[in-house]
Amino acid sequence: MAMQYEIRSGALTGFVALLAALGGDADALLAGVELDREVLLNPDRLISTAQLVRLLDESARQLQCADFGLRLASYQGIEMLGVLGKVLVSAPTLEYAFNAAQRFMALHNKAEHWRIQVESGLLYVHRVEHFFALDNTEQYREMAVGACYRLMRAFGGADIRPRRVEFSHRAQASLKCYYQFFGCEVLFNQEFDRLVLDPAILQRAVQAPDGQMAAKIDDYLRNLLSQCEQSLELQVRSLVSQTLGMQQHSLEHVAALLGLHPRTLQRRLLAQNLQFKQLLQDVKMQTASWHLAASALDITQLAEMLGYSDVAAFSKAFRTSQGMPPSQWRKRHRP
Repeated sequence: MAMQYEIRSGALTGFVALLAALGGDADALLAGVELDREVLLNPDRLISTAQLVRLLDESARQLQCADFGLRLASYQGIEMLGVLGKVLVSAPTLEYAFNAAQRFMALHNKAEHWRIQVESGLLYVHRVEHFFALDNTEQYREMAVGACYRLMRAFGGADIRPRRVEFSHRAQASLKCYYQFFGCEVLFNQEFDRLVLDPAILQRAVQAPDGQMAAKIDDYLRNLLSQCEQSLELQVRSLVSQTLGMQQHSLEHVAALLGLHPRTLQRRLLAQNLQFKQLLQDVKMQTASWHLAASALDITQLAEMLGYSDVAAFSKAFRTSQGMPPSQWRKRHRP
């Protein structure tokens, strides 16, 4: 059975505005991949990675816009991150924000995750695809790397420039287009899709968003909670899911996002025969089960990202929940 890889529809932030600027028909292009504008109203709605890849490729082809993916990335900022954006703006340094974003992406983007490492005096930020056998992914890849670069500048400063950028595919547009976007040399047909930077940027303080951006982030959180306002359980599960990879999923943090005192949240959950600890465990096990079956994360890394002290603690919790060790689950459910 083939795995269905999905991604947040927040990846389409700016799509309608870009189509308007290019004179394209957004509704027709969306319909062509069996999507409609409703999917753009909720950035946390999951859409098929295959649909997104087809949409970007078809948009570039029909509009004869070879750098469509990069242009879409230029419309994307902190607000596309949702709850992650709200947490990261309070991070002390860019390194902290990078690590939190890396854990978040690894756990919550079924299409890919990102890795950062410092080696030989350079900082490498590269993306790892989970999906396979999809054609014409170049626009998607360029959008993803372009959006990552935009977010780095939003959090760390507009003067951030990579030493170079590498893509694993051939150039889709002129080299001038890539230089104008990244401000550096861009190489193609490389081993990875990645940004190469000065590691000194890791120590930069995260910049506070301006008033307009802060308002957008708060609006996002209100909209997220309003979608499940009749269910405290769904609100808690949604916030735990989105903050798990950032290690901000404690009772205190989730209660603060809900605007409640931790004891008040506990009382309201108990009134519905629910416990925060059990909801947290359920979300962890659901997330772990998916990654063991579908992603490339090894068990040690998965345990760390889920907030367990070591692999043994994760294995014990998983075996208690699912009736078998993580390694056995992976062998049984891997396509």
